[in-house]
Amino acid sequence: MDKKGDINSRFLLDNHIDDLINGFANVCDLYSAVLDINGHVLIEPNGPSTYLGEFHELVLNPKYSKVYVDVMNCIIDSKQAIYSEIDDGNPDSRLAAAPIFIDGRFYATWILYAHTKAQNQKLFKAFSNMSTFAEVLSDIVTKLYTNSMLTEKEEDITNKLEFEQKAKEIMSRILECVALGDKRDITKIYDDVGNILDVDYMVYYKVDRNRPGYMKLVDYWAKHGKGKDAEDAFSWDSDHYDMELQEKIKKDGLIIDKNNMTNRMRVEVFNGNVKAILVFPVYFHDIYQGRLIFIENTKERVWTSSEINFAKDVADMISKDLTIESRFRRGKKSNKALIEIFDALPIYAFVRTVDDGKIIYANPAMQNKLGSGIVGQNSFQMIPYFMKEYDNANMAEGIAHSYTKGKYKRYIQQLGGTFDVLEYFMRWDDGQIASVIALVEDRITL
Repeated sequence: MDKKGDINSRFLLDNHIDDLINGFANVCDLYSAVLDINGHVLIEPNGPSTYLGEFHELVLNPKYSKVYVDVMNCIIDSKQAIYSEIDDGNPDSRLAAAPIFIDGRFYATWILYAHTKAQNQKLFKAFSNMSTFAEVLSDIVTKLYTNSMLTEKEEDITNKLEFEQKAKEIMSRILECVALGDKRDITKIYDDVGNILDVDYMVYYKVDRNRPGYMKLVDYWAKHGKGKDAEDAFSWDSDHYDMELQEKIKKDGLIIDKNNMTNRMRVEVFNGNVKAILVFPVYFHDIYQGRLIFIENTKERVWTSSEINFAKDVADMISKDLTIESRFRRGKKSNKALIEIFDALPIYAFVRTVDDGKIIYANPAMQNKLGSGIVGQNSFQMIPYFMKEYDNANMAEGIAHSYTKGKYKRYIQQLGGTFDVLEYFMRWDDGQIASVIALVEDRITL
């Protein structure tokens, strides 16, 4: 059964429908086969070896296709089994046919065949039970099909839930890297992103401001590790997308997979190597900076909505990280730089004083959620301190290293959900110790 829900021969065999039909025919010493609505064999011709060749000829020879069409139309109209002579060169031949329906829709024709007078008598007797047996089969196959579709849907939901949960965990870690400027885990995060999306490469290109029409390779990730061949493949002399695709990437990104990949695109744009690709633009302050690309070279695939949304989120978050990291490299992790970072992040973030929990800064996302007047309010009711008492020595050591950080999970009533709370401590403008908090919502969508 494929993803469109069509029932094929494999489905019937896996559920032993062939055993039921052939068992009925064997008890009656008759020949049996099942054909789909187009006359293609679903269950192979079966029966006594003596005249099995003749029955194969009747079922598989194109010259009898009109006979099959006439029989099929007759049983569809009557919704009952029919018994008939058949002109196959043998005066003793007889044929019976019964419809099989799936959820009320005609699906296949079950054929019983007699080649001799003795078999003919058995077919005449079996015919009276054939219609009832076909109705029972229709009911059985319908229930099997319905259950299989439910199982497949449940499996899809389970896979999506697992993907969403892993994606959320990865985004939380990326956010932490961006918010705290801590690059120690970024390589492992790239590995996790590549593995969950099951792609071969991720590549980040930056616009070459000195050479119009050129892109500069900034960094890349490869499933089997970095190497000269991969690096040579990604080091372009110029932008290999035509102007139409370049504009599409800048505006909406590019989503190409089995559903819309053309032979011309595969050859002329991707040099015959790419099976599927996601390309998303990198912007900062409304200026196009470059693009992040996810490449599948190994197999044909169709991107799921979860994969597309996750890749967009990663591109957005990593692009912010790549854009602002120069500020951290300058060694000025100042309050102004931190505010600029949080202003750009699509998550809730705020800063409060340690002694009384008063909010001294809230980013736009937080203010839009709770109201613009939250600065100056007490935050303890919303998020108490995770540790009621602090070790002065550890706190002092943490401040010397710019922050002491913690991570925990909490339901926040005012925000209406459960969040991963990322909290660290630093000196604020007037030298007081401040608690900097970023909140990542623990939310899975179906």
